[in-house]
Amino acid sequence: MNGRAGPYRIGIVVSNLKPGGAERQMLALARGLPRDRFAVEFVALAGPGIWDERATEAGIPVHYAGSESLLGRPLPIRYVGRLAKAMAFIRIARARRYDAIDAWIHPNDTMAALLRPLHRAPVVVQGHRDVQPHASLGPVGRLLQTATARLADASVANAEAVARVAVRERFVPPSKLHVIRNGLEPIPPMSAQERTNVRERLGVGPHEIVLATVAQLREVKRHELLVDAFSEAARGRPDARLLFIGDGPMRGSIERSIAEIGMADRIRILGTMPEGRALVGGVDVVVQAAIGEGLPNALLEAAAAGRAILATDSGGTSEVVIDGTTGLLVPMEDRKAMAEGMARLIDDPGLRERLGSAARAHVERTFGMERFLRDWEDLYAGLIESKRSDRRHRVPTRP
Repeated sequence: MNGRAGPYRIGIVVSNLKPGGAERQMLALARGLPRDRFAVEFVALAGPGIWDERATEAGIPVHYAGSESLLGRPLPIRYVGRLAKAMAFIRIARARRYDAIDAWIHPNDTMAALLRPLHRAPVVVQGHRDVQPHASLGPVGRLLQTATARLADASVANAEAVARVAVRERFVPPSKLHVIRNGLEPIPPMSAQERTNVRERLGVGPHEIVLATVAQLREVKRHELLVDAFSEAARGRPDARLLFIGDGPMRGSIERSIAEIGMADRIRILGTMPEGRALVGGVDVVVQAAIGEGLPNALLEAAAAGRAILATDSGGTSEVVIDGTTGLLVPMEDRKAMAEGMARLIDDPGLRERLGSAARAHVERTFGMERFLRDWEDLYAGLIESKRSDRRHRVPTRP
């Protein structure tokens, strides 16, 4: 029982619902929490997103506290825009009377925590989903980050490595820290015909060995290292191909790198494909060279699809990729090791099969959706009921 009529009201703060690992987890949570206990809504700070329809079709409202991203805008416009978004966020939160506001990603958590006297939600939860230092902290930024960690009622990390960074570098009190690993629905194995259809859509032949990475094209993902490593691994292996499924600010730079080494016929950028998760089963190896991962959803999905994985040992990646068992793990920024891993997987179909099968079994045991939803249910309900109990037992002070 909730201690009052109606389900707990949860407001999840996002920039927008764009294709991405964190956004997919938010949607899975909002759709999966039992409706008799939880009423989940999204508050988007940067306007509509591609996946808004997925939320609304599931009966999950999306409210807009802004119409666009302010990244790259002149400083005065950013300040005015942020103030406008903050005011809109306060109006929405007060009108919807949320029991808890969950800000999954920095810097949304700073706003949610600092504005809690105005939006009046009893519970504020902040999220930590990467191991990258927050940019441009400086003295003021560090002060704000410390205040956010203290003002939030709970901090959630999606991997043990992320939790350690949250305590060490983001000043989160250990008593407020919870580790809730990402959840994943099982992915049914593809039939031979489905795999053929996917490969035709990807533009690759039945006998080509396809390596692919599914990620936004950002510096932290180190896609240019993948290009360099593949150019070495592909020598003498004419059937090898490398695909980038995703888009982002590094696209132009990566395309120039591909052109400079003369491999445009073997390395292609496919851009954002919202159904990228479903396409992974059609490739042979999923690769990742990131230097700032939390718990990478793309690798979880590759493992669930039974694909061989080659990845850098970044953040919580080692919780998915157990080197030599569920995939191959190489040091960050090590082009030679990445190239050797690519060559090894291109040449050895038996190894690909063994690693992919072990990866599927591992994620089904460790990262199931039922466990994910149960952990979040317990966290939200526990925090909200604790606040209600505090209010009931608080003795008013006499004047």
